[in-house]
Amino acid sequence: MLFDQAVFAGQFLSGSYDSLAVHRENATFAGISVLISTVAAVLVRWPGRGPWWPIAACIGIFALIGLQIVFGFARAISVHVPLGVAIIMVATGLAVWAWKRP
Repeated sequence: MLFDQAVFAGQFLSGSYDSLAVHRENATFAGISVLISTVAAVLVRWPGRGPWWPIAACIGIFALIGLQIVFGFARAISVHVPLGVAIIMVATGLAVWAWKRP
């Protein structure tokens, strides 16, 4: 969903104005998915005895998505776009870690 956000934004900037509504709706679903990931991270920690930092990472990503929504509605594109890139990078790093963990 996070990668799709960049695609929908690119479609909008290319003139497909209907993509903005899809971009907005997908942002809502991405936020919900990150909340679900936070629950999974808690379960990795308790009772799974895993590390605590995935919980913090998920909460951080959720907070960044909240900021992203604020900057998007404010049309602060100079912050919105780089923040979106950062969110995708952090989420990708977390996903890579999750799949590489023994």
